[in-house]
Amino acid sequence: MPSLSSVKPPDRCPHCNAGIAKITSRGTRKKKLETVRLFRCRSCGRSFTAGPRALRNKTFPLPEILEALTLYDRGYSQAETAARLSSHHGHTVNPATISRWLAERPRLTSYRRLRARGRALYPPPQLIRTLKLYHRQVYEFAFHRGKLAFLRDGTLDDKRSSTPKSTAHLSALADFLEAVPARCPHELFRREDGARGSQLESDFLALDKLIVVERQNAATETAALVLPTVGTNFERHPKLQRFMLANDSTTIAIEVPIWLDESEITSLEREHRVIIVPKVPADPLRSNSPHKPRHVTGHIDFLQVRNGAVHILDYKPDARTNQPVAQLAIYALALTRLVPGLKLFDIKCAWFNERVYNEFFPRTALKR
Repeated sequence: MPSLSSVKPPDRCPHCNAGIAKITSRGTRKKKLETVRLFRCRSCGRSFTAGPRALRNKTFPLPEILEALTLYDRGYSQAETAARLSSHHGHTVNPATISRWLAERPRLTSYRRLRARGRALYPPPQLIRTLKLYHRQVYEFAFHRGKLAFLRDGTLDDKRSSTPKSTAHLSALADFLEAVPARCPHELFRREDGARGSQLESDFLALDKLIVVERQNAATETAALVLPTVGTNFERHPKLQRFMLANDSTTIAIEVPIWLDESEITSLEREHRVIIVPKVPADPLRSNSPHKPRHVTGHIDFLQVRNGAVHILDYKPDARTNQPVAQLAIYALALTRLVPGLKLFDIKCAWFNERVYNEFFPRTALKR
């Protein structure tokens, strides 16, 4: 049974959309399998519980339902999923209940169409490979081995007819991800003197030419479903990342490390006629002193492949005011250097939260 603190308090009233300033706590309500917190909106006077409206009044807790979806999509049968939930949570879960949950969220669990083939390639415990990266802080890099196999044979995207030949340049992305554990220069990420992709200024971009399109898609819907089950902000990213990696058909990897060294930064600056990272003289007292070697590092929240393009996604709780255009653009540029044959033309970038999804083509902001 989840504790009361395991569910994130709402930041808006689901009835009138009033902000958090109008929401107050109103005690608890005991359900069959959990005790939930109640909230009251001072604006409209109505009471409610946290969580998506579609999943309220359910017998089973929302985190348990999400766990069931993930177990099934990883390759466990409905009976195996029910048995695991029953053992883990200490109450009986019927396979028929699992079947009903699966039928309710087809858009957010689109990996279902690939599940049988993925199960034939890898047993459930081996379908997703996870590696902890100790890069000044701990990052949980992971990639979906089944989706990488389908990316290689041209069957990952059901909306675009493709063949292994037509997706060969994207197949190199699968090679890169599988090589990250051995290829990544981990010491570079631990240094204090480099530039972080998330902290770069946008001076190297032509923001006047940038076109950002706002839309709703499966990422925003998934965030709206998963994030209410998160008790702390620290857990937001990993919980959402793990759910999307296991359950959608497009997310192929999470927390993907990217890096650029001095030679690559110089090459990109010449190609696009920009200054990505300002040069710092090795000796400030000498005007002709050579500059210190530069490098950029970062981690991509979500890496997706869909509609014939590579999508770089960043989750931002404050997506309406925080616009990480420079961060996403440098991630795109780094991928073109790390993945042979991948062009900027192949990449789209986006940042999102549970309400908004903003996307753009990084190539438009690098035209000179």
